[in-house]
Amino acid sequence: MRFKLLLGVFIIIAIIGLLIFSQQGRSFREKYVDKYIGSVTGLFKGVTGRFIKQQPANRTLDIILETDLNGIAGQNFDVQNFDLDAELLYDSVVIAGQNINVKDSRTIDFKTISMSGTVQILGDNKMKIIGESLSVEANGIIFSPQSDKDKIDFSLTGTPTIFSLNNIEKDGITLSPISGTLKFKDWSPLALENDNLNIQKFKGTITLYEDTLTIMGKIEKASLNGVDLSLQA
Repeated sequence: MRFKLLLGVFIIIAIIGLLIFSQQGRSFREKYVDKYIGSVTGLFKGVTGRFIKQQPANRTLDIILETDLNGIAGQNFDVQNFDLDAELLYDSVVIAGQNINVKDSRTIDFKTISMSGTVQILGDNKMKIIGESLSVEANGIIFSPQSDKDKIDFSLTGTPTIFSLNNIEKDGITLSPISGTLKFKDWSPLALENDNLNIQKFKGTITLYEDTLTIMGKIEKASLNGVDLSLQA
């Protein structure tokens, strides 16, 4: 029984070989089989080429947004090895676990060296800065870590008048509602009035000066009021 089965398989293979490689088989193949295979191959190549062409390009575009501090209320920004220089009307200052009071002034010039931590935008034009640093300077007074520590921890809450955050990277920033001016691509500046703006893959700087908050850098995608903005060059 097994011998007959093997013999049958051998005969089928021999017939197929004869059809393919004989003169008659070659004519049959060229007339019917090759044409079909060629069509399938061409279709596969077309689909493959279309798929490759449709791969999204890795592009970034410049963006400049001018608004006020409340425009980014609720956002947190993580920083690493960052030198902070900010001026605030402070509500509280805690350095190394101790409350600090600046005499005869509610304004504090606050500086850090190699800070790691988080900048939180609280709303009502307030911000909170939490982290640790190699040193902290408050109105000219320098605080250093204890002898058994590498860094000194601190937190600061208040209303900023001047600050700059450099080399910020954030996957997404949602601004809602927001008013101000948006400069995007080569478009004319867009006037925003209680609009909803979402930007993705942001890299750049965030600065506050004379009540104007400026977000400037590069993004990969943006949407305004739910409508995707074209990022095609």
